Amino acid sequence: MGDWKYYRAIYNAPKANHKSPDFYASASFVGKPNIFQIVDTEQHAARRKLSAAPYSLQSMTRLETLVQAKAKVLVDRLISEAAVSTTNAANAFTLCGLFSFEVVCKAGFNMDFDSNVDGHALSVLRAMDGSAATLIFDGLMPWLRPSGLATKIPGPIGEAFRSREAWVASSRQMVRQYLSQPHSRELDVSLLAPYKDGIDGFLGRKLDQEEFVEEAMGIMFAGSGTTSTTLTYLLYALSLPKNQHVQTRLRQEVMDLDATNDLATLRKAPYLNAVIKETFRLYPTIVSTLPRVLDEPLQVENVQLPPGTVVGMQNYVHHRDPSLFPEPDAFRPERWLQSTADMEAALTPFSVGRRNCIGQNLAWAELYIAVSKVFRHACLSLSDEMKDDDMEMEDRFNIAPKGRKLLLHVASVANSAQ
Repeated sequence: MGDWKYYRAIYNAPKANHKSPDFYASASFVGKPNIFQIVDTEQHAARRKLSAAPYSLQSMTRLETLVQAKAKVLVDRLISEAAVSTTNAANAFTLCGLFSFEVVCKAGFNMDFDSNVDGHALSVLRAMDGSAATLIFDGLMPWLRPSGLATKIPGPIGEAFRSREAWVASSRQMVRQYLSQPHSRELDVSLLAPYKDGIDGFLGRKLDQEEFVEEAMGIMFAGSGTTSTTLTYLLYALSLPKNQHVQTRLRQEVMDLDATNDLATLRKAPYLNAVIKETFRLYPTIVSTLPRVLDEPLQVENVQLPPGTVVGMQNYVHHRDPSLFPEPDAFRPERWLQSTADMEAALTPFSVGRRNCIGQNLAWAELYIAVSKVFRHACLSLSDEMKDDDMEMEDRFNIAPKGRKLLLHVASVANSAQ
């Protein structure tokens, strides 16, 4: 059953349904509860209330200058890497990953990395990316990591746990650096500030150091991978020969806007919104089924599912419902220029309800600014080195291109304003 209305009934029920403990119990980074993994509704509500302020729309205004600066770095890297490459191509997959990771580390930890593409930021990013599969292994083999054998196993399983070990070590160091910084306005408005100074209403106290590390790692993991993946697939879709007209139309719209590309203006740009929504629809970053346990009966056509039933859906399915989205496999942003209420309700890239993505305002800000800046300054086309299956979506909880690359030819837009 792929009707989007059931998706909202499952995930948006205000008083019914909770996360399945069997699935989420292993979704911890250092063994402490985090805002994504917490099952108890009161405990989650308290943690979300503690965490929420830095992600408000008002806070995005404060973060806009940061995102604008990092987006400019992304454009400069795309152009310069393509210029020096022997194949005249830049790896946008890596550069989009760095963009989003550096945004979340600056916004979260008040931490800047060196400008070298192959520097410390990339090593931490790769360790984090390489550890993603351990969330699956911990669920399937919960005894493996406590046994001490996980990092000693040869092959991809051991490599994933070794990556996780490196990421945990880097995260602990970043938290120590964050906590040792002198008081400043940047720290006061950082994504981690509530965990440093606030009281968790459920616990009745501040988070301890390990709980702080747990939430910091969650911010890095959830706050960078999903946004960078969306940006990667957006650049891919617009670089395909069949979609060059989309790129041209988008560039014309952003060029016609004020050169500052401020966030308030970008939010009102019709075609920019349409392109982002179509990317969300066709390439949702979370394609796994996220299970819920029914607290109240759920009627599905002529069958009533009783409380205690484990249910779940994938937005990948209803995002491609042909009754809502004709030619569902085609990248057609124009469909969103005259969208229906059902289309809008069926688009669920950040999930829905009380467990929806807390960082979605930041994700939108990054996408608005990065996409507009890239296409204001650059023309993109897909490199001949790319194979048909390189961009196949691989489910590693957050999707990633199977080939771990997106090689693009990048031409600077002549006489573009800097």
